[in-house]
Amino acid sequence: MKLPERILNRITAVSITAKTLGMVTGVVFILGVAVMLQVRARLERELRADLETRGVAIARSLATRSTDPLQAGNDSVLRQLIRDTLENNPDVSYAFILDAGGEVAAHSFNQSVPPDLLKVNMLDGAQSYQAQTLQSEEGPITDIAVPILDGKSGLARLGLSHQRLEASVARITWELVGVMAAVLALGLGAAYVLTRLFTRPLLALVETAQAVSRGDMQAKAPWYMGDEIGELAASFNAMTADLDRSHAELLRRMSELSALDATATAISVGQRLGEVLQTALDKVLGIMDLQAGWIFLNGEEPQSALRLAARSGLSAAFAGEEATRDLGQCVCNRVLQEGRALIVRDICAECASLSPDLIRSEGLVTHASVPLAAGGRVLGVMNTASSQAREFTPDDLTLLSVVGRQLGIAIENARLWEEVKEKETLRQHFLERVIAAQETERQRLARELHDEAAQTLTALSLGLRRLQDDPNLSLPQRKLAGDLKSQTTALASDLHRLAVELRPSALDRVGLIGALGQYVQEFKRRYSLEAQFESDNLEHIRLSPEIETSLYRIVQEALTNVARHAQARSVSVLLQARDGQIVATVEDDGKGFDPAQVQAKGRLGLFGMQERAAMLGGSLNIESAPGRETTVFVKIPLSIS
Repeated sequence: MKLPERILNRITAVSITAKTLGMVTGVVFILGVAVMLQVRARLERELRADLETRGVAIARSLATRSTDPLQAGNDSVLRQLIRDTLENNPDVSYAFILDAGGEVAAHSFNQSVPPDLLKVNMLDGAQSYQAQTLQSEEGPITDIAVPILDGKSGLARLGLSHQRLEASVARITWELVGVMAAVLALGLGAAYVLTRLFTRPLLALVETAQAVSRGDMQAKAPWYMGDEIGELAASFNAMTADLDRSHAELLRRMSELSALDATATAISVGQRLGEVLQTALDKVLGIMDLQAGWIFLNGEEPQSALRLAARSGLSAAFAGEEATRDLGQCVCNRVLQEGRALIVRDICAECASLSPDLIRSEGLVTHASVPLAAGGRVLGVMNTASSQAREFTPDDLTLLSVVGRQLGIAIENARLWEEVKEKETLRQHFLERVIAAQETERQRLARELHDEAAQTLTALSLGLRRLQDDPNLSLPQRKLAGDLKSQTTALASDLHRLAVELRPSALDRVGLIGALGQYVQEFKRRYSLEAQFESDNLEHIRLSPEIETSLYRIVQEALTNVARHAQARSVSVLLQARDGQIVATVEDDGKGFDPAQVQAKGRLGLFGMQERAAMLGGSLNIESAPGRETTVFVKIPLSIS
């Protein structure tokens, strides 16, 4: 912040009293100084003019009386005239007479007339007098020259000191300063009194505003006068009254929102249905200052009995009777049937299905019942009760109804979620059985290919070799037998590879790491790709058969996709254990793809990989994009066999 701004901020930050007193002081001071300077200047001009007029008169009198002595050459008379002039006129500082030749005939100086004085104020003969202000050691002096007999006989000169004039001006100036000080004091006193009268209601208004800002909505600004400030105070009081009403309404709305938020939070964090119902019930009772509440729920089947799902503020005896009684014509039953809120103003008189003694011992007088509804169905009833006669306002019923609708949705969602979990459990169980059956079938096919087809092809290869070596056959026949033997050997090799892919025996012999290492080397040889396999922190760990089989199949499918679609030059497989998980990473430098688009097409290979990972509580993520490398991440919770 710049210096002028800081100064301006400090000036504007002072109180109104200080500002008013400062303005009064400034105005009085400026006016006083202006008046004083004007009066001083006017007085000084008047006194100077008067001094000059008196000086001219004195000089003319001296010139008139010195005419005869000067012509007679009577110097003693001239000196006496000068002495009389100085004695009778205290302002005259000096006087001297010059003859017609300009020589000094008489003077009042101790020695002689100063030469410099003789050179100034030389009178022209045509003038009746001449005045000139000179500076001396004593201060300003008005030198006046008057001719004697029109200058024919000489010249009379005298000097008038300004000391008495300046003393008079100074005295009058100080008198004016005193008057200005007195006026300033009176003005400040009057300004202070008036300012206090003006600022007192404003300060009271400020204190009231501060009290309101601290939360005291009952604070009122005092009324002093019927002027604009009084109108401001009245308007402020009206505003605080409106603010108090708005504040109360806002608190009520905030309480309602708090209840709704508590209910929504309990629902959103995945609490169990009983916890959701209890949380919402406790919050509603606290906000509405009610003493007790309980919630009934319908069974999922039609015509099923109500059950007490949550309660608060009820004794065990009351809760037990509520949980077992037949509703019949009870209000709760009407709420269930009609689907609208109802109020019981006197429980003892209107609720005949409950024991009056039990109601009185519980101390409950009035209660309101609201339906818990969702999807056009009433799923339960929420009752809230007060220990004293109470009128439930429309706002109260609105809050209870909104909470009831939220709880109805929560109940419906909880039941749907239970259904989903049951179906998911069945689906998971079915999927496990399908995969287990698939692996069993793979193992059977691999064994048949290895034991039956491979043996048959081996026998066929041996027979063709004998034909190839039979000298009784012609050369073309032996060559044909050799070609058939080569094809049989290649077919046997392909059958062996297929049997290994269906169920690699290495997975049973050396575990997942050894089996994947062999598969990656075979993959590298078959597809002529740079392929690497690494493992970390798994050398001395043997995983459960389910994890080993699933990870092997997932990596196998990922590498198959690389060979078929990626157009990659290299691929790497990393298997490691970290943070309680086993993580498999398959990364290639191929052309990439859009994972979202592939998933939308429902590719069975990718779907199978995801299902295998999910079945073991893990996850599969793919990072790729067209023109970029592809990375497959598989994370499965570590389970050591």
